[in-house]
Amino acid sequence: MGAGGDAETPSSTSGTTAARRAVPTFPNAVACEKLSCDEISPEDFARLYVTRAMPCVLTDVASSWPCVGGDARWTLEHFKRAHGNLDVVVDDGTREKLRTSMAEYVDAFDAMADRAEAAAAEAAGSGDASDATPPYLRTWNFYDDVPGMLDGFPADSPYFRDYFKTLKEEWQPPFTWLFLGPRGARTRLHVDVWHTDAWLTMIEGRKKFIMYHPAHLKHVFDERTQTYVDLHAPDLEKFPDFARAVPVEFILEEGETVYIPRKFPHYAVALTHTVSLTVNFLASANRRNVVERCVAYANRRSACEFVLGRQLKASDNVMKFCVHGGDINKTMAASILGLSAEELEGKMREKKRELLRREAAEAEREEEAA
Repeated sequence: MGAGGDAETPSSTSGTTAARRAVPTFPNAVACEKLSCDEISPEDFARLYVTRAMPCVLTDVASSWPCVGGDARWTLEHFKRAHGNLDVVVDDGTREKLRTSMAEYVDAFDAMADRAEAAAAEAAGSGDASDATPPYLRTWNFYDDVPGMLDGFPADSPYFRDYFKTLKEEWQPPFTWLFLGPRGARTRLHVDVWHTDAWLTMIEGRKKFIMYHPAHLKHVFDERTQTYVDLHAPDLEKFPDFARAVPVEFILEEGETVYIPRKFPHYAVALTHTVSLTVNFLASANRRNVVERCVAYANRRSACEFVLGRQLKASDNVMKFCVHGGDINKTMAASILGLSAEELEGKMREKKRELLRREAAEAEREEEAA
């Protein structure tokens, strides 16, 4: 089994033949179920899909959301018109990233996609696997720039009950993002942060998704190098059992929302120019595995805010350390904060003691009031 066959592309905006051929497709793939909200209640959806961690597409759960069905729907034209002067940092494959305005970025979509397709075709002609992809505005924490945009969709959909919302505000991680990109923009195979569940709504355009059940992780992930297989050019020496992995393969259409279960490796590629919204949420069935991470996140974030003297934004560089921890991230965060790693560790211990004292005092007040 391998990648390279033509993907479904009924729309003429899906790109050139060469670009379509570059979209992975697998003959042993299975489809993802698609349902209307008229066919399933939130309670049944939670029981049959979220609790069991089974992927599913809801075709109309987002139809009434302002960002999807309102007068100011979040189309590419809307972003050009309403936020064209906004500075954005776009992943273009370089360490420095592409820094541009929203309007300039969106206006360049056709040219960016064409260049990436030409580069991919040239690499394919030479027999080399190509990693040519257009610049991608991925995981944009848009509410840092435009807080009012959070009103464009529900904070806690009944189909995706988010138990992060039941925790203290400082324990809630910044796991809400927008993705804007030209056709061909893609996200490599990966498992989501903290092994959380996620939903993704296609606001404009179409994306192809490929997912694998966690039982097939051993066929697509190399423990030694901590890397996932490249679906565009599988290395069969490194992943000799790749053919045994059975993908869930489908196209997410405009207006549809996919539920991505915890621990499912998944990949997505834009078949057209696209805008999509995603939220990683804490499912009831997964609370025990994640809440401990929330406490560690809150402690790291509190220490960084203590040093900075202000609240962190989701897009702050040190947020990577707050979310993920680790020695490398700690060293990087300490450098950004103007500290040594040891000094940052001391600040974290200090803030942890302060938090414990505060919680103890609150418990005493509650006991006296009772």
